[in-house]
Amino acid sequence: MVQHFSTLKKICNSFVEWTKAGPLGHPSKSMKRLNFYFDFLSPFSYFAWLKLHQNPEVVVDFKPVALGPLLNHWSIKGPGEVQPKREFLLKQCLRYAAKNHIDFTTPKTHPFNSLYALRLALKSTAGDLQAEVIKTLWLAGWSKRIDMGEPEELKAALLEAGLPAEELFEKSFSKEARAELKMNIQEAINFGAFGVPSMVVDQELFWGNDAVEDLMQFIQGSDVLDRAKLEHLLSSTPRAAAQSV
Repeated sequence: MVQHFSTLKKICNSFVEWTKAGPLGHPSKSMKRLNFYFDFLSPFSYFAWLKLHQNPEVVVDFKPVALGPLLNHWSIKGPGEVQPKREFLLKQCLRYAAKNHIDFTTPKTHPFNSLYALRLALKSTAGDLQAEVIKTLWLAGWSKRIDMGEPEELKAALLEAGLPAEELFEKSFSKEARAELKMNIQEAINFGAFGVPSMVVDQELFWGNDAVEDLMQFIQGSDVLDRAKLEHLLSSTPRAAAQSV
């Protein structure tokens, strides 16, 4: 009798958890969906991914994008193109990783051609394995220091993780993959994204690893932004002439 009661209790508990997850095991309606636009070039995208990919309050739609077209659209130079900035940002990454006990290094080369990795991480390429592929590639580059621009090293990392590397690579060169990557880039631009990581929830854009806290406050309904003041300042503060020496 005791064993029967124990089994019944387990079934009831499982049912409660299932109903919390929503119909057919889907995320609860109370959970917010967010678009996460990222490029494997970006260590700050890596840090943001660490915070978000297992966060129980959000459902993340991973959207790989090539950083170059985003920057070109807004006529912005990449961080790696400005030597003092490149060195400063690496210091910032190392400090952040140390403070947060993150096993951090850089890929063997940086910047690198991230297109191979980005196409592998697309939904049309990886399907249900997308989250696992993304995790494998992030850790391979920014924790284990592989060359993320080298296809053979990417294949080796995928195989080591028990993933179907050859199949994934074949799909990554499909028309669907190319179209999805272009669509992600245009979608990000349409939301006003000008860099990575960019996160969008309820049409609201957040940029950078240090914006994740603001993102979560927005999701929780405790955003401290004074929107009336924002609108007033935007509408009443015209741009003046640019500096010239």
